Amino acid sequence: MFWNLISNEVIRLFVAYYFLWQNKIMETVKRVLEPVAGFSREIGFYLSEWEKTRAELREIAADLSNEELSQRLMPQAHQIGALILHLGESEAGWIHAIIAGKELNDEEKRFVHWCDTTETDFAEKDYSAHDCIEKIDKISEMSRAILAKFADDDLERLFGYERSSGEQVEVSLRWVLHHLIDHEANHKGQISMLKRMLRESRN
Repeated sequence: MFWNLISNEVIRLFVAYYFLWQNKIMETVKRVLEPVAGFSREIGFYLSEWEKTRAELREIAADLSNEELSQRLMPQAHQIGALILHLGESEAGWIHAIIAGKELNDEEKRFVHWCDTTETDFAEKDYSAHDCIEKIDKISEMSRAILAKFADDDLERLFGYERSSGEQVEVSLRWVLHHLIDHEANHKGQISMLKRMLRESRN
């Protein structure tokens, strides 16, 4: 009788621990976005998604050497460093120039590398990966100062600009934010692929 009681208690404890172990393994993993503080709710959500993509780009770029940033996988391929700077140039074009309605002066154009990313040889800049990321993060900081002045009602507001061809274009703030997030995500994937192919080509 005594041993039966002991055996039943052992079984009960085993079952209890088993279910605790199973529940721990089966815990639900939650993946959610929270809006960035200091902005209207919807704009905050856009910035949260954008920051997620930027964080992934920082991780991809972190261990890139100066040589890898400047190397071309083939003669017509873009350099990784130029692509990273292009993200900042594009952001400045859309947010600083079109959304803020500001005509960039020569100093500002030099800072964002206006028409000086994929159009020129990145090697001449002698930038490290840290330099590139620091540059585009600074541009994003300036963008956030602009976006903090907008409300959710402004997301459908139209902003006009003229292309070099003379064509008149109007875009909404929502379209611009979606476009910039999509643009960075696409180039992030391109940069990751180029990094992998460059390293595989040396093996």
